[in-house]
Amino acid sequence: MTCASVLEKIYEYLDGELTADVEQRIREHLAVCQSCFPHFRHEEVFLRFIERRAQIVAAPPSLRRRIMQMLVNEEAARRPE
Repeated sequence: MTCASVLEKIYEYLDGELTADVEQRIREHLAVCQSCFPHFRHEEVFLRFIERRAQIVAAPPSLRRRIMQMLVNEEAARRPE
């Protein structure tokens, strides 16, 4: 895999959303790439920080509703007519 393709999929990799084959190829690339690994590690640490923080502080219901409505609106805007 190229560095560009690894970095393009890094968030999906961190979220466990890739096929086993793609995940393995990314893992192999990160094991040897001195350019991609620091970027991956930064994103991994940041994601874990956010996950821990989200468990401590709950969003108020009004904020959750606004976010859900924004997601619904965005999805509706993407649908072809």
